[in-house]
Amino acid sequence: MTLLRRLLLLPVGIALANFLGYSYARIAGGLRPWDLAADGRPILFAEYGEYARRVLRFDLGPYPVGAGQPIAEVLGKAAQSSLGLAGLAFLLSAVLGLMLGMAAVRIRSARLAPWMVPVSTIGLATPSFYVGTLAILAGLEYAVRGGPNATLPLPLQGFGWDLHLVLPTLALAVRPTMQIAQATASLLAEEAGQAYVLAARSHGLSWRRIRWRHTLRNVLAPVVLVMAGSLRLLAGELVLVERLFDWPGVGGLLAETLIPSNLTSRADAVAFLNPPLLAALAALFALAFLLADLVASTLAQRWDPRQRGTSDG
Repeated sequence: MTLLRRLLLLPVGIALANFLGYSYARIAGGLRPWDLAADGRPILFAEYGEYARRVLRFDLGPYPVGAGQPIAEVLGKAAQSSLGLAGLAFLLSAVLGLMLGMAAVRIRSARLAPWMVPVSTIGLATPSFYVGTLAILAGLEYAVRGGPNATLPLPLQGFGWDLHLVLPTLALAVRPTMQIAQATASLLAEEAGQAYVLAARSHGLSWRRIRWRHTLRNVLAPVVLVMAGSLRLLAGELVLVERLFDWPGVGGLLAETLIPSNLTSRADAVAFLNPPLLAALAALFALAFLLADLVASTLAQRWDPRQRGTSDG
């Protein structure tokens, strides 16, 4: 029943995000919510009603930059770019986070290694755009010191399924990695003090065997939920990272709609506060967040016996 309720709420959440995105663009653009059309209806609701009817006919409108390219086509290409980048960053975060979390647990004392707290604190306090900015500045410094013939080891900006992925992926992965590592280490350290672990150790079983066969299985459900939270964090930081590295994804498109034209010299400044584009992007991000929560909660419920037992209540 829980899964069914979540599935039913999915289109409601997406529709609400779509309406809020459209409304924000119109109100921030100068429309007052109480302004009325000639027929006495609020202009905002009249305009959104017409827009919603077009959406139901699968017409999201034309992209404001270029020769009438459909928004749906632009979003499709941008979503592919963002999924590739975010998927790689999330996979890297999950693997490194689990490895760091497991390495930080001291089985004999059931405590965290001394390095875990400062490393995770610094990582969680470092925004992805700051990491990306430092990487770009380091590349520029390398180029300046190397002279006119210096060749950068990694491209600093641009799109490509090659070395162009390295810097934006690393920038996106830092905070989610530390979030997963901190949660994994804390849960494993707590689990390492349980009676069944002490009993297994007294029977001569190694910590490695206990960890893989028992403790990880017991903390898997909350770790998955933490991973879902790190995925939301990663998706939110796509906006600045894609803008910083000039990556053509949905985060960059969202930045186009939110950055005023007087703060950018790019040709895409005409997309600022474009209602159909911002509404579509808001719906797309809502879909990503809701799906991440749905998948994570479903997996956690299947892997956690306590949640399985109460899922019908």
